[in-house]
Amino acid sequence: MKIQKLPILFLLLITNFIVSELNSQINNVISIKVGNNIITSVDIQNAIITNLIINNIEINQENINKNKNYAVKNLINNIIRRVEVKKYKIEDYNKKDLKAYIDGVAKQLSTDVQGLKQLFDSNGIDYNLFVENYRTKLQWNTLIFKIYKNQTNVNVVDVENEVAKIKENKSKEEIEEIKKSVLNKKTEEKLSLFSRSHFSNLESSTLINFKWIN
Repeated sequence: MKIQKLPILFLLLITNFIVSELNSQINNVISIKVGNNIITSVDIQNAIITNLIINNIEINQENINKNKNYAVKNLINNIIRRVEVKKYKIEDYNKKDLKAYIDGVAKQLSTDVQGLKQLFDSNGIDYNLFVENYRTKLQWNTLIFKIYKNQTNVNVVDVENEVAKIKENKSKEEIEEIKKSVLNKKTEEKLSLFSRSHFSNLESSTLINFKWIN
């Protein structure tokens, strides 16, 4: 796949200019302690630039300020998930989902995976950490399924009622596919509820200390 150079070169030019200014823009944060883990200003800088680039958002002072809190929140959430994943020794994750996500980010920036790596490397952004953070989210999904899979039973009547609304003029095979789709959707909804509840409990029990420069 041929890399489209213009978008990447443009991002490199803008990002290299901004990175030199970031320390003064976020230097009010010394560190954040999440349990036994530390988030530094360098981590926050990396997270801000990464988020702006992968979402194809213009890198300027206004957007940096807007993304600061989002970056900090994401870093905290990632640590909470990572600690829980390690606690349960979860190593499995959906590798296809990881590949699809990375490919999607690269495509959004009009490049391929190699071009995405070059973009990260050229701006001092940790590509491996970017991948690891998303891998942790997928491992978290594995963890939630492992813990709550026996609590995801779906009411068959509810499934049948939903299928009945859309099965007109459908073949037997199509109806079976619809049933499977509805069942999967309802199962995912339950897992999503368990995920939010599980994370909320962890978040409320995790000691988080902020240290600021006045």
